[in-house]
This record gives sequence, structure tokens and C-alpha cells, in this order.
Amino acid sequence: MITSRHNTSGCWVISLLTFLFLSFLSGEILTHYSIFKINYFIKLDKKGFYFVVAFVGCISLLFLALFSAYIKTIEINQIDKKISFRNIITRQSKSYDFDEFDGIADTYLNHGSGSYKTVGLVKDRKVIRYIDSFWVSNYDDLRLALQDLKCFGTYNFGTWKKLKLLLKLPVID
Repeated sequence: MITSRHNTSGCWVISLLTFLFLSFLSGEILTHYSIFKINYFIKLDKKGFYFVVAFVGCISLLFLALFSAYIKTIEINQIDKKISFRNIITRQSKSYDFDEFDGIADTYLNHGSGSYKTVGLVKDRKVIRYIDSFWVSNYDDLRLALQDLKCFGTYNFGTWKKLKLLLKLPVID
């Protein structure tokens, strides 16, 4: 059984940003209601306080949603021919048999610092799940564990196809 390991450049940056925004939000609330006096925060009027809380709260929720959506534990059992994805925050798990997929497709996805190798699990010309080397550090081991599945080749997705990939629309020709 092969288990994914989280990549520091992908996982920990999102984790750190989430923590920082949530810390700032809680510090601002504690200072505003005088629960704790924290000298680093400015005492805002009511309107400014609500604006800061709404703005930082939305950004915090965005990073928390990104953290929950992209950072998963992936386990591939080559003997039973199963692959499972488990969300780190909600602990929800989804397992698939290799037979449920038509095959795999290789591509590259861009993240702010460059292109990263990605393999998509394909069913009915749609990428149901994908494994991205931006989020996992042992991508090559995970990709090798999927060698029993039919490979549709390497695709160079443009912007439109990448959007379709994220929306789980058919992308394989």
C-alpha cells in the first residue's frame, strides 16, 4: 500500500496562511471586545471592526476551503486494486476500485511557482479525481502504483480545458 506524503510547497503554505488569517481574526475580535488586551491590534470603531472581520473572515474561509478541498491523504492498494482519498479536515473518505475507471491521463497543472505533473483518473471522458505533484511529494510512487490502468497519454490542457477539469466536465477527446 502506498500512502501520499504532503508536499511542503503546496500543503504547508496553505496551512500557514490559514493559521495566520484565523489568528489575526481571533486577535482582532479579542481586542475589540476587550477580552484580552493585545497591543499589536488597533482599536477600531464599530464600522471599521465589522469591515475587518468580514474581510479577514472571508479570506480565512477561502483558505480553509482550499485546505479542505486540495489537501487529502491518498492511499493506493495495488493488491486489492483500490484507491482511496481521505479529507484531512472532515475525515470523509471515498474509495474506488481500479475497475471503476476507464484509465488515466497525464498532464501538467500550473500553480503560482510553475507547472506540476498531474495524473487524472478518467471515467466517461471526465477526470473524476486527480493527483497533483504540487500537493504530494511522492507523486512518482503514486503514479507508478497506477500503472495497471490504461494510459490515455499526455494532454496539454489549455485554460478552457483546465476549467473543465476543475468542474469535472469531459476533457478527454
